[in-house]
Amino acid sequence: MATEEHKRLANVVKQIHALLRKECEKYGAEIAWQKHVSRNDVLQKYVMSMKDLATTHWKGNNTDSLSGTYCRIEWIKSQCKEYFFNGGKKKYSNREFSIKGKIGELSIIDDNIEEQNMLISKQDYYNDKELLNEADQIFQKISVLDVGSCYNPFEMEDMFKVTAIDLVAVQPNVLQCDFLSVDIGREQILSADKKKILQLHEESFDVVVFSLLLEYMPCPKQRYLCCSKAYNLLKKNGILFIISPDSKHVGANAKLIKSWRYVLSKLGFMRIKYEKLRHIHCLIFRKCIYKEVALRWANMQTFSESNILYQSEDKIFIPQDFKTVDDKHNENSNHDIHDLLCSFNELPFAEL
Repeated sequence: MATEEHKRLANVVKQIHALLRKECEKYGAEIAWQKHVSRNDVLQKYVMSMKDLATTHWKGNNTDSLSGTYCRIEWIKSQCKEYFFNGGKKKYSNREFSIKGKIGELSIIDDNIEEQNMLISKQDYYNDKELLNEADQIFQKISVLDVGSCYNPFEMEDMFKVTAIDLVAVQPNVLQCDFLSVDIGREQILSADKKKILQLHEESFDVVVFSLLLEYMPCPKQRYLCCSKAYNLLKKNGILFIISPDSKHVGANAKLIKSWRYVLSKLGFMRIKYEKLRHIHCLIFRKCIYKEVALRWANMQTFSESNILYQSEDKIFIPQDFKTVDDKHNENSNHDIHDLLCSFNELPFAEL
């Protein structure tokens, strides 16, 4: 049962999202985003509301199982352990080399891991030495970029070295950074006071996390830009987490989720994990060593030319894109905030 404070916080978040989307329709995405990031007081209010929802209300409502909203953090942690420390990284690398062989651009690699590693090293197919010495990674921290971090929920995990960024740095362990506009270069550059990131280091992260981030972006091209930047920031074999709110059953938005896979495959990502938890979709995309392996899956797909989801390779759609702000207002006008919260299922912007 949602408390009055829960309803108030959810309403704050909902109204800020609604304003951003309304201004996007009125002024266009670029101008709307500039207006949004200039409202420092609004951004601070948003971050504090999200922090309270995540650490108090969502946590309290989802402590009984791994199906809750708060447990998206635990899900990410467990998947990182599986991928980096329990053989997942090597498994998917082996699979990629196998696919590469099948498409005729690499000899079929023997299942013997020692022979495979020798072949990789000899032919210089892959310069990430961590792949060849995966056991050593147990003693190395996983470099994580948490985008839209809010309060840096991964900071206390020993296996992570976290760079947490958000539009405003309300928490001292979060750096200010507009991910849409930040430069990417050969080194990370901070402001003189060490509180703002001016440039992120290309191909320097093992993990990029988009937890409830893409829905924040008011237009499909901005979401694509986020994913494109994540690709450029990840090391080869690095992984992108996308956590997206959806309280409907697993198949309700299956076509949209498949279109994400298609667009990200064109970028060079391979989807390696999908799980539908109670109120969220949880996806992991791996940056392929060979982009053509990711493209292979996309090129095998067939779809109608009239399907808007596939008409552009630089757009990522969410359900809100197919409703106007007025449509959503009229749809929700007969519901009080309690009913609205129930339909959002603890995710205050899931159906904006």
